[in-house]
Amino acid sequence: MIKHTIFAIAVGMLIFALYLFQYTGAFKSVTIGTDQRGPYTVIYKDHVGAYHKIVSAIEEVEKWSRSKGLKCRLSFGEYFDDPGVVEEGRLKSRGGCLIDPLDANEIQTLAKIKSEFPAEFKTDVIAKTKAVIALFDGAPGIGPLKVYPKAADYITENKLTKKGPVIEIYEVFDSKSMQTTYLWPVAD
Repeated sequence: MIKHTIFAIAVGMLIFALYLFQYTGAFKSVTIGTDQRGPYTVIYKDHVGAYHKIVSAIEEVEKWSRSKGLKCRLSFGEYFDDPGVVEEGRLKSRGGCLIDPLDANEIQTLAKIKSEFPAEFKTDVIAKTKAVIALFDGAPGIGPLKVYPKAADYITENKLTKKGPVIEIYEVFDSKSMQTTYLWPVAD
């Protein structure tokens, strides 16, 4: 009887793990290449601490931006430190909204509301740069486990030199699908 119970629990845990992997996109592929990206105009809030806790800062910027008439179709996180080297509580990042450079209304709206920014919000332009680009349709939370190692291998195999922080651009299509574009700036 105990053997059957242990077996049932093990099978249940396996099924749950497979479901979780499927749900997060762990089985989805990663597309990697090199391209020019940017420039990007961004509204952001600085964040210090664990990278997975930046979500509230991004959501705060999104909510405020939308209340002021910006679409905030794309959000982003820019991660400055290597979590393997820097203590979790000291990791620096920034996150918020990307302003669509092809949408004249977005640019005009940004110019009008700049004086209304909350004190902790800032704006910047991330310059056009050559970058290793990785596209992934799974949850951004598994990116460090699935996407980052593949990008590191690509950078090494192609003898590229990283020259800045990684940028993750998040595009939500609906409640069940999104895509993250990862950018690792590299030297020309």
